[in-house]
Amino acid sequence: MPTYWPIALVALVAGGLLLWTVVAQRRRDRAQRSIVEQAGFRPCPEQKDWLEETVTRIECNRGFRYEVRDPKRLAGEPAVYYYIKVRHGHPHEDAVAEEEILFRLKRQSAGGVVLTVKPSSLAPGLATRMLGAVATGPWDAQPDDLERLELPRDLTGTNLIAALGPPGANLYDLVDSRTLSVVQTLGDAGAMSVRFRDAWCTVAGVGAQIPFRLDQVLARLRSLF
Repeated sequence: MPTYWPIALVALVAGGLLLWTVVAQRRRDRAQRSIVEQAGFRPCPEQKDWLEETVTRIECNRGFRYEVRDPKRLAGEPAVYYYIKVRHGHPHEDAVAEEEILFRLKRQSAGGVVLTVKPSSLAPGLATRMLGAVATGPWDAQPDDLERLELPRDLTGTNLIAALGPPGANLYDLVDSRTLSVVQTLGDAGAMSVRFRDAWCTVAGVGAQIPFRLDQVLARLRSLF
């Protein structure tokens, strides 16, 4: 038996796994495109520059550049946008891509807020405390003007696991309880990060690991539009 056969076998298996990954990703992409179209989103390439400016203001991080790819707008009013947000950092770092929707939201405060939520299937405990600590850690991707907020006692053990906001702020002064109730349901639809700034709100997924179920996210947000 040739001595090179183990190498050939490893190469064959690796090639098969790569092909399976590509095919599976294409299937997910086709399924997501179908969901986007059925939801009523239509391409709006003319809004790309404006969306990038708006996303950059919401993110408020001078260390990164934010790109919007394949922007779409929901037919009718109010204006709701869906796009792929790509965060570009240092030249030697890979860009980070997330599915995201953007819409206007009336709030009692214009201050920036970042909320991190979990799915209901993940019970409160050590894992959620660790996720909350990571979400509010001193990472370079955090907004320049926000810091970790203590969650109100009545929100302890809920699907809301972390919050960033202006120094010394109270979460209920930034986001009302009705909106927070809706936000807590978004983790069950594949969303994890919710951002508020000025009159805007964005809801984003966490990448390919957890599917961003756009139709379910929209259904949960309808009462806020």
